[in-house]
Amino acid sequence: MLTAAMAAIGGVAALGSAIYGGIKSAKANNKARDLVQQQRRDNKAWYNVRMAQDYTQRADVQAAIKRQRELLNEQYQRARATNVVAGGTDEALALQQQAANKSLSDTMTDVAAQGAAYKDNVEQQYRAQDAALNQQQAQSYQQQAAQAAQAASQGVNAGMGLMGNALGSNLNKTKA
Repeated sequence: MLTAAMAAIGGVAALGSAIYGGIKSAKANNKARDLVQQQRRDNKAWYNVRMAQDYTQRADVQAAIKRQRELLNEQYQRARATNVVAGGTDEALALQQQAANKSLSDTMTDVAAQGAAYKDNVEQQYRAQDAALNQQQAQSYQQQAAQAAQAASQGVNAGMGLMGNALGSNLNKTKA
């Protein structure tokens, strides 16, 4: 009788332990899922900011354009001074100005191409991070499923142990 009671207590403890483990596991998985969701929101916010950003307004791009304009302006001023001293024509100055405008236009075309490449890079980074987060979430779901199966198995085993002990106890009583 004492053995049956000890076995029943052990079975109840095993069942309680399985339930407690399942609850703790579920809470941990919920925290992990919440963390992944927060990372996903942060990644999306980062992506939205970068994609909405006007690449030409970045400080490094503005500095490059400013330097280009200053160089072209200096070249034009030298050509103008040379034109005055050497007696050049207005047509030569116009050609110099036209060349400067073309150079600036080429610079802006390059900046636009760099901007497109930058946005492509942002999209690639976003997609890579999103894929990593999806993988993390899938692993979390797989782990949660395995833990749920383990908890259910432990619960069934504990329940079967309790039933076996109860049946064994009843058999011992009927034999006596």
